[in-house]
Amino acid sequence: MKNGMVHQYYRHVLAFIFAVDEINRNPDILPNVTLGYHIFDSCRDVNNAMYNVFNILSGPGRTVPNYSCMEKHKVVGFIGDLSTDTSLHMAQLLRHYSYTQISYGSTDPLLSNKHLYPSFFQTLPSDLTQYHAIAKLLRHFGWIWVGIVTSDDETGGQQSLDMSRVLGKYGICIEYTLKTPQEQDVKRDLFFYKIEENLKNKTSRVAVLCGRVSMFYMNSLRKGEGSLLEKILIVPVNWNYHVYSTARSLRALFNGTLFFKSPSKNIPSLQRVLENIYKTNAKDDKLLEDLFATYFRCLTSVPLRNMFLQDVHNYSLKNCSGKEKLIDLKKQGYDTVNFRTTYHVYKAVYAMAYALHEMLVSFSHGTGNENRGIHIQKEKLHHFLAKVHFKDPTGEEVHFNKNGEMTTAYHILNQINFHNGTSVQRHVGSFNMSAPEEEQLTIDHSGFTWHLDGSGIPVSRCTPMCHPGQRKVPQEGQQHTCCYGCVQCSEGMISTQTDREACLACPDDKWPNKNKDKCLLRSSEFLSYQSDAKAVLFSIISILFTVITSIILTIFISLRHTPIVKANNQNLSFLLLVSIMMSFLCVFLFLGQPVDVTCMLRQTCFGIIFSVVVSSVLAKTIMVCIVFKASKPGNYWKKCIGVKIPNSIVIICSIIQVSISITWLCISPPFMELNYSFPGKIIIQCNEGSAVAFYTMLGYLGFLAAVSFIVAFMARKLPDSFNEAKYITFSMLVFCSVWVSFIPAYLSVSGKNTVVVEIFAIIASSFGVLGSIFFPKCYIILIKPERNSKKNLLGHSHNKH
Repeated sequence: MKNGMVHQYYRHVLAFIFAVDEINRNPDILPNVTLGYHIFDSCRDVNNAMYNVFNILSGPGRTVPNYSCMEKHKVVGFIGDLSTDTSLHMAQLLRHYSYTQISYGSTDPLLSNKHLYPSFFQTLPSDLTQYHAIAKLLRHFGWIWVGIVTSDDETGGQQSLDMSRVLGKYGICIEYTLKTPQEQDVKRDLFFYKIEENLKNKTSRVAVLCGRVSMFYMNSLRKGEGSLLEKILIVPVNWNYHVYSTARSLRALFNGTLFFKSPSKNIPSLQRVLENIYKTNAKDDKLLEDLFATYFRCLTSVPLRNMFLQDVHNYSLKNCSGKEKLIDLKKQGYDTVNFRTTYHVYKAVYAMAYALHEMLVSFSHGTGNENRGIHIQKEKLHHFLAKVHFKDPTGEEVHFNKNGEMTTAYHILNQINFHNGTSVQRHVGSFNMSAPEEEQLTIDHSGFTWHLDGSGIPVSRCTPMCHPGQRKVPQEGQQHTCCYGCVQCSEGMISTQTDREACLACPDDKWPNKNKDKCLLRSSEFLSYQSDAKAVLFSIISILFTVITSIILTIFISLRHTPIVKANNQNLSFLLLVSIMMSFLCVFLFLGQPVDVTCMLRQTCFGIIFSVVVSSVLAKTIMVCIVFKASKPGNYWKKCIGVKIPNSIVIICSIIQVSISITWLCISPPFMELNYSFPGKIIIQCNEGSAVAFYTMLGYLGFLAAVSFIVAFMARKLPDSFNEAKYITFSMLVFCSVWVSFIPAYLSVSGKNTVVVEIFAIIASSFGVLGSIFFPKCYIILIKPERNSKKNLLGHSHNKH
């Protein structure tokens, strides 16, 4: 056990003795067996601890390793120590003798290694669990740029290294590790001289304390108090055992500090014992007498002791009334009701007793000698201790995990200093490693009082955080990942949280907002009648030209017996006008929201209709040539005059296009698709399915148009009365010009503009054919009717000859 001039340590001793007596009085635990004990003070010194262990093992008299004078009352286990250093050295010795040990204060992760220390147990989780708790607390407040203050020894080096590794996994960077000397030497004096200079240039606002606590360490903190006052300190659990004696001298430093502590617990039966400890009880207890001298300034019964205590504490002692009680320490700001480490001592004794009980029950069936069985099988006691699971008298469940640790939560306390010189540690949160990940850390923000930056949460970062809509980028020359720059997320990407390593892409149907911190639904875009003026304009133009074509067709039908209509092959003219009208109407297949059916119909209908248009023009041109050849007497071409040749031309040329379209629809038909490549929009468009089929269709139309143009161009000088070659030539020139221009224009645009280009090409080429071939005839029919006579046409022909 560890003792000293601090009343909490005395409480540990009382809890130990009280628990043993309570167990001995309990007939349900170790019946007919009385527990005894030895108590030694390690004084937080490894040499003392090791000497005491040998003393216990050797028995009364001279201490001799590997030899015991005790024939009765053999030791079966050890409770202790509070200090990690002393507990570790005890464990290294006791494992060779197979003694079970329970520490009520050590937290070294090395002691959790069951291969090295199979019989060692502890009432607190290892430091690694605490480091995870500290890391989550730092992340919760956004403190990712911190310092570590530790002791300049093996313990401090290992703890700072372990903590740095854990914090690094949470994205927390260590700006500095300040190592405080542990001994009085030149190095320590130089450290004191430079500590202020070492700390004042550090930008982090949070420092985590770790390492082995000593008076030299505390003096180092006091020397650096000027700079440390500007920082939030994080104090681990094992520090709380040692700060009592220095709490008043470092009161200002600990203002606003966050302490990790084990949960407090009230032990009512022990509380009643403490309430009955008066000054008058101290005569038989020298340690208790020293406590009353320390805290109540009461004279002891030993004059030399009084002189020593007055020199140590630098104040005078007085005669006390005898009515002073140990419980009255609560008036000096000490919690005398809720126990932390005291409760761990209490639990450790009960755990050992329950393990002995289970061992006794197990072995009593075979040996018939309970006490002998316990001693002989002491090396197996840790197996029973590892399996204990019980409720102690306070109702708390007690058991060990696979690492020999009792699973317990951490309480987080915030120290607040008041102007009247008092302080209070307010409970502001907790950490429970056994809870679900998102529920492990709970924080009560209303309970905090910060001594930095007014009432706001202090900021401890290397660089300002990246806001939502940004991502982190490394800074050149910076080795710390916490020192970075921020850039806006790329197009189509968002970040919804601060300090994101990478931005995330929005779902296909969404697009980032202006700040790039949220995905919004994309707007759908197509040539809509409701929202696109171009769709309305094309509709009007298409209807207008359809009406004009219908009027021309009506005129030609009504005047089909006139010379100008008959002279231009009226059947072909009727077919050409109907197909031109259909080409204007097929524009509506390109307007509105595309669906699979309209996607398949729009290109195939357009291709077939235009094939009829161009093949009709080709047939008219060829018939003009045939009629001219047949006008000469006895010519063979007279037999070719009739409807068979033009009809055959139109049918054959159209069937080829129909075959191309059917093949296209069977192999890879067009379909509706959603195009997400445009920022903030979903382009609803038609995918042609097969680009080869699409351009084959256009190529075939181009071939027909080229043939028609060549034939018409060759026949352009034939007599005006028999042919319209010059008008057909011009119409095919317009047609070819439009569609030759269409291809580069179609390839250079995207989205709904491709539809606009194709509609324009359809309307322009159709109107070119209509205007070039039929407007001159309508002019004669409507404006110059006197020229619409057989005599006029024949006369004009003779003039040409």
